[in-house]
Amino acid sequence: MTTQQTSPTATLPAGPSAAAGTPRTGHPAPAPARHRWAALAVICVGTMMTFVNVSSTIGALSSIQTDLGADATEIVWITSAYSLLVATLILAAGTLADRIGRRLVLTAGAVFFLAGSLAAFTAGSAGVLIAAQAVMGIGGAMVLPAGLAVVTHLFVTPKERTEAVSIWAGSSGLGLALGPLGSGFLLQAYSWHAVFLINVALAVVTIAGAARLVPESRHPQRRLDPVGIALATLAIGSLTFGIIEGKSLGYTSPVILGSYATAAATVIVFALYEARHRDPMMDVRLFASGSFSAVMGVATLTMFGFTGTALLTVLYLQHSQDLTALGASVRILAMFVPFIVISPLAAKLVHRIGFKFLLALGAVIMSGGIFLLLTTLPEPDFSHLWPGLAAVGIGSGLLVAPSTAAALTSVDQHKAGMASSAVNMFRQLGNVLGASILGTILTSQFTSNLTDRLTGAGLPADTTDRIVNGAEHGSRTGTLPDEIAGLVHNAVHHAFTDAYHTALLVAAIAVAAVTVPTLLFVRHRPTA
Repeated sequence: MTTQQTSPTATLPAGPSAAAGTPRTGHPAPAPARHRWAALAVICVGTMMTFVNVSSTIGALSSIQTDLGADATEIVWITSAYSLLVATLILAAGTLADRIGRRLVLTAGAVFFLAGSLAAFTAGSAGVLIAAQAVMGIGGAMVLPAGLAVVTHLFVTPKERTEAVSIWAGSSGLGLALGPLGSGFLLQAYSWHAVFLINVALAVVTIAGAARLVPESRHPQRRLDPVGIALATLAIGSLTFGIIEGKSLGYTSPVILGSYATAAATVIVFALYEARHRDPMMDVRLFASGSFSAVMGVATLTMFGFTGTALLTVLYLQHSQDLTALGASVRILAMFVPFIVISPLAAKLVHRIGFKFLLALGAVIMSGGIFLLLTTLPEPDFSHLWPGLAAVGIGSGLLVAPSTAAALTSVDQHKAGMASSAVNMFRQLGNVLGASILGTILTSQFTSNLTDRLTGAGLPADTTDRIVNGAEHGSRTGTLPDEIAGLVHNAVHHAFTDAYHTALLVAAIAVAAVTVPTLLFVRHRPTA
């Protein structure tokens, strides 16, 4: 996606400013402040919608699993299908938005989101719910790059653009916070189906607001890249399939090894093809910039750690601390609220200390917070949980908005749109990998740990297999004989907590690792 400020077809909202003309510099005259900020508000609602779905689904997972009898693999697909489609299609959607109109694509994306949410609301099986999440993923892939392109088009100066992008990024945190909270309240009185009505309401507001308040702009010289889209879809889809299905099919099975080989080969072909394409969906030459490449790593691993930690923690609270969905949702705010508060402040800090040290600081704080979560216990004890969650929220707040701005300043101005689309794609790729890799580690380790604990307690093999299979499908110990229910209940708590710690350790190391390339390669500072 390329967002060019010189687009001759960019239009402004109706009113006196529409005739303001274009200055001699070639940049369009900025829209009046009230129009720009009103448009930003609508875009933030749409952005918030795309993240509400991620966290509200996580908050409702236990209820979904129990009601649908979904197995561990299906649960991971339910949390991954949405982000998978977003990551796969976001670059193509950005190009489409440039070509036919950013407001049009933003609105169409909200319509897809509305349709997918209604399908999820009526879903009666795990397969239907996964398909509904995929439809929402198409919508999210359209909303995110189109909305950000409008923001970068309306806010021209680097300082103002950084502030606007920070607000845009903050809306994602607000969505992540409202998702589990809203789902928790709804699950108190209704079934998990009602959770998806939150998406319906936000989609309707986005559609109506975009029609009235968001100006249209486009860059019609951009062309769609169907071969690039197909290669990207195959690469990301093969990788995700291998990660999620490896547990059930076997990580050394020909199918899984073939999926990883396909992903690797397709990435190489994609890079070679895009390097020779006249109008590439992703200009791989951008990665010649060490700063840009490092920022893509920051974007990916930030969301890998953030989404993964949120998913793991909500499940831990419900399975190891026996909290309700609402109780888990209220406690996870210890991570989301600091993210929301810090994100807007990060824009001001960038101008003081620069991208390099702010991003490195954010990664250190975030990874440190995840390491702190390793002290949690298999019992109700929030005192061991909230410091780590708060640190994760603070660290990620220092990373999300500045990483977007750093990507834009790491490339030439005429490549800013493609850079913004790329950082969105890598961020969504982080969402996919966080949910799929960490979710798979959690479910695999839980099964293994629980089997070991029950076997060690002297239960027969057939009884152990039946209990483990039931636990994987969300069954409670209340259906077991009284003489072993307590033993199983304790074993589940400890097995899940140990699995939680294993997955968290992977997340913490991954986030900490990004500090090195950040300090080595990110050198750009915002200009005034």
